[in-house]
Amino acid sequence: MNLLESKYTWLWVFLFAFVFCLFGNWSSIIYILDEAKNSEAAREMLVFGNLFQPTFNREIRTDKPPFHYFCMIIGYKLFGVNAFGARFFSALFGALTILSTYVFTKKHLGSQVAKITLGVLFSSFYFIQEFHLAVPDPYLIFWMSLAFFCYIEFYITQNKKILLLLYTAIGFGTLTKGPIAMVMPGLVAFVHLILYKKLNINILVRLKVFEGVLWVALISIPWFYFAHIYTDGVFTDGFFFKHNLGRFKGKMEGHGGMFLVTIGFVVLGMFPFCLWIFRALISGVKQKTRNIFVFYSALVVIVFVSFFAVSATKLPNYTMPCYPFIAILLGWWLCNVYNYQITVKGRHVEWIILMFIALVLPIGGYIGLSLDASLSAKKWLAIVLGFVPIGVGFAYSCFLKDLLKKSFLFLVATFMLLSMVLFGLIFPVLTKETPVEKYKELVETEVPVVVYKRMDAAFPINFNRTYKVVNSIEDVQLFFKQHPNGVVMTNTRNKKEINQLSIFKELFSQKSLFENHTTRVFGK
Repeated sequence: MNLLESKYTWLWVFLFAFVFCLFGNWSSIIYILDEAKNSEAAREMLVFGNLFQPTFNREIRTDKPPFHYFCMIIGYKLFGVNAFGARFFSALFGALTILSTYVFTKKHLGSQVAKITLGVLFSSFYFIQEFHLAVPDPYLIFWMSLAFFCYIEFYITQNKKILLLLYTAIGFGTLTKGPIAMVMPGLVAFVHLILYKKLNINILVRLKVFEGVLWVALISIPWFYFAHIYTDGVFTDGFFFKHNLGRFKGKMEGHGGMFLVTIGFVVLGMFPFCLWIFRALISGVKQKTRNIFVFYSALVVIVFVSFFAVSATKLPNYTMPCYPFIAILLGWWLCNVYNYQITVKGRHVEWIILMFIALVLPIGGYIGLSLDASLSAKKWLAIVLGFVPIGVGFAYSCFLKDLLKKSFLFLVATFMLLSMVLFGLIFPVLTKETPVEKYKELVETEVPVVVYKRMDAAFPINFNRTYKVVNSIEDVQLFFKQHPNGVVMTNTRNKKEINQLSIFKELFSQKSLFENHTTRVFGK
């Protein structure tokens, strides 16, 4: 029996998506900066009981609201304070995102488009990677995409029951990442109603906007209020003004660039099928009077990308809530191509680009690992990626024979396998070369530790502790007087500060993965 044609299709889709998003989550330690800070803040909430006062290394952290922290706390209680516990609910919300995309797509565009949309999502390894991370974005992607789906569902069917789910999604989205969860659904709906010339008081009444705003406020405001009280206004000032308004008006932490950067992030996020996104988007825009759901999907993508293209701070994860709609556009367009309802001119261009990238992937990986002294011994990992150009080659050969569906399946299988190899083999091997792992090998974990100036953010969550930070050599010397067998660690980039530590014995130094800093550990 075809599982995608049974009455339990939704269950099979969810289970497969959950297992796929969960695969390898236990294999790699938490080492990426955002993962480390978010998972540690959740751990400190659990340990110290400060549910309204997020902290990292005992200092107030104003970056994010609490929803993902609360989910991680549940994960810690179920599975222990470890990488799997921190990432478990990210995978769950990834599966819910894929399921909701499938359900709404099947209802409005049919089973075939829904299946192809699933293939596009499963093969987008960068998108799938997000659900392997202990960060707030997996939760935001689900809540925001669900809000978009609920709005268009109401617009098409006028089913008022869906409005409760719409405003609930916005409320929990606000608890996940703040005002952006209200701004984007509202902005997309506004533009949509303007284009269809239906923005009037009657539609606002039918949408129950007043009741909806009240419900969103009831869900989200209490936590923000208590956070304001418990932190004496520090969280309110830091989160709303610095991390929301500040990020839009000015680039933060060096994450800026021209508008093409945002488009580049989208292309990277939905690779490999992103190469056909511009054809699909153009076709989707033309569906305004023919297919409301397809046109709305195109509108979500355009509004989302445009908004973050003009934002001063640019990060790859900002546009991810619109990725399900990119997949829908691609699923609809590819379905029409396979059924010969759309004729494609210059149809080899994207394949040539894809084949080139597939060939560069193992070669570039080999060269990149060879050039990094700490990772050169792991360059063999790049050779494993040799299956990617082979898989793309098979897919292209099927395409040349006009076996379009087989070509699609080869491409999906190749990049799903790439995800599994990355999460199950490559990342676990590479993370053995992180400062955290080297510390475990070379330093006794029970010895007293002090941090000079700054540290690799992965240390607190991996050792389940916080660290005292000192800012002068005199404080370091005092520490060694009190703890002769202790160690001091730092990842400062300041050469003068590093030279000041040369009076002590360097036990080891290790460059961080994918970041431009080195952890150095010293003994007396």
